[in-house]
This record gives sequence, structure tokens and C-alpha cells, in this order.
Amino acid sequence: MNMQRTPLWLLPLMAAAAVYPRLAAAEPARALEISGAGAAIVEAVMEGPVFRAPSLFLGVEDYHNERIHRLRSGYDFLDAIDGEPSEFRQQLLLRHWVHSQWPIDDSQDFGTDPFEILEKARETGAGFHCSHAMAVQQAVLTSAGFVARDLGVDRDSNVFGRSYHHGVNEVWSNEYAKWVMLDAKYDNHFERDGVPLSALEIHEEARQDGGARVQMVIGPDRMPAPNPAPEEYGPRIDSYWWISYHLRQSPFTQPRFSDRSWMVIPDNEAFQEDTWRRNHGGELTEHWAYEANAFVPIADRHQIEWTPGVTTLARATQPEPGVVTVTPRSATPNLAAYRYRVNSGAWETAEPGEAITWTLTEGENTLEVRTRNRFGVEGPAATATIRYEP
Repeated sequence: MNMQRTPLWLLPLMAAAAVYPRLAAAEPARALEISGAGAAIVEAVMEGPVFRAPSLFLGVEDYHNERIHRLRSGYDFLDAIDGEPSEFRQQLLLRHWVHSQWPIDDSQDFGTDPFEILEKARETGAGFHCSHAMAVQQAVLTSAGFVARDLGVDRDSNVFGRSYHHGVNEVWSNEYAKWVMLDAKYDNHFERDGVPLSALEIHEEARQDGGARVQMVIGPDRMPAPNPAPEEYGPRIDSYWWISYHLRQSPFTQPRFSDRSWMVIPDNEAFQEDTWRRNHGGELTEHWAYEANAFVPIADRHQIEWTPGVTTLARATQPEPGVVTVTPRSATPNLAAYRYRVNSGAWETAEPGEAITWTLTEGENTLEVRTRNRFGVEGPAATATIRYEP
């Protein structure tokens, strides 16, 4: 076991939970608490993804930042998703766009500014490696309106005799209401029973049984592909033996402030009982973050897999008989408004912080609420149902 001193400022963030539960595939309906609810409200429940507030990561990519609008106006990645109704397929098409901009060149020694990478690829036909693909995919997903982040992964050096550090991204999928790993270098991701997996889920599957239940898929059409042979280099599930997230989540719009030294790592059995080793000077040595005290071990997976697009309807009250007011809340970056409708009627708009007045009728009443960010991307619906018997 590797022990390291933890900075005092991180202790409150790390104390949320001592267990590391696996997220359920589907969240059950739960009670909707209504302050001042009268006896005529005989049942009140809420359905939809559970809201998990971010309590750890720093920074969000800023819609108003000049770099976003420069990328949107100077490159044609938005053409790749024009007319595509599925949000997740849009994300896969954007990944494919990045993948298609240059050939792979693992020997490329070049900076990771997305504009410089794209221009060099345009002008010289140069190839690039995973760090470049990660940086450009972060920029492209962000500029298309999605919440993305980058992270580092690695294989088990005890098995392969060396480190194979690799850079990938995760994107928040409103369609699946979860984080999904997207690898732009190889244009791939991993699925279990047809559901795309996050890096944390891939890591757990790799550690559990070598990913026996997981299928690697390639390209926007999600074509099944086998893992490469052990001696081959390429996309593979055992590349996720180790995973770590950068603490700051805004490397594209705040590159000067994106501190790359702090690394969030799952505080699970893998971290507690194993040692991450990296190639250094022709030898395998402990990852530099051990000695630098740069690992931020987190035991509560909900702090890692917080929910950017999800709405909670927890703030509800009954000011008078037959009326409930609901003030939606979310942690959606670049939030523009909430969209809501009552009893499957027309969609209406509420400003952030504005209470929705919900007039009840006898019987079952429903209220659906979802976020909309400044790019026009909408989150998954939160649905409240009240049975009212005056």
C-alpha cells in the first residue's frame, strides 16, 4: 500500500463516503418532498436521473470564452452533426471528426494547443498522438455545447513490463444520463449490454475480470471490435487498469489556469493495494504523483461522476390549496434556462432561480423539467407526479 500526505484543503472534499457503491442502471422513483403539503396531496413522487452536485472538481469551460467562438467559426466540425437527431451519435461523429484530422504519429513532439495542432495538421499533414487527440476532442466537444473532461489512463506494468500511458476524454451524455469515455485517437469506446461506459466503469470491469462483459466498439456506427493481441499497441480495455482525472475541468477555455498537477484517482482497492508505475529514464518507477502528493484519492464515486445536465425538483412548496411551486436546481455549466411542461402540454421556459407555479387538478398531475444550456443542449427530464384528491 502506498501512503501519502493529503493537503488539508482537500480533506473536506474527500470525506463524503467510505464505501464505493456501483451506480444502479436505472434510478427508482423517490418521494417528492413538498413543504406545507396538505392532505389532498395523497402521493408525490419524482422520477429521472438523480442529481449529484459537484463538490470536488474545479472550473467549467466558459461559453463566453473567445476560444470557443473562434473554434466554431474557423473549423467545420459542426457540419459533421448537422441534422443528426441523436445526441450521443452527435458526440460520436465529433469524435470521428477529430480522429480524421490527422494520421497517428506516436513520435510527434509538439505542444497541445488545439488551434496549433489543427493548423499544423492542415498545413503539413503531420500526425499526432493521444495527448493531441485528447486536447482537440476536449475543445470540439466543448464548443459543440457538451460537458467534457480529459483524463489519463494506463495499463498494468506488472503484466506488460512497461507503462502505456494514454490520454482520453469523457463526455456527459444527456441521452444516457451518464459519463461516457470517448477515445479520439482510436475512434473507440466501450459498452456493456449496449450501454456506453465511463472511464471509471471500464476501470472496474478491467480490474474485475479483464472486461469479459465489455465490448469495444469503433466509429460512429459502433462497430464491434476485438481487443488487440497482448503484444500489440492500440485501443484495449486493459489500458484502464489505472485512471486519473485532472482536478481542473477547463483546459480549453482556461489553459493558463488548468493546473495539471492535481490528479483525482478512485480510492478503491486498486489504489490502496497496488502501485502505479510509469516509465522514467528507461526504468519503471513509482508514478511521480506519489512523491509529489499530487494524487487526490476519492472514495465516493458520485463526486467523480457528478451529473452536469440533471435537474432536481427538491425545492417544492404548497403556498395554497391546489397550487405547488417548484424551483428547479442543477449544476449545469453555462445554464441558460429551464424548460418545463405540465400534463404533457406545451413546453414553457423558466429562468434560473425562478419558481414554477403548478396548478393541480383532481387526479394525476405531472410536471416535467429539463435544463437548457447556452448552446441549446437540453438535459434529461426530471418528472414529478402528484395525485391530488381535494
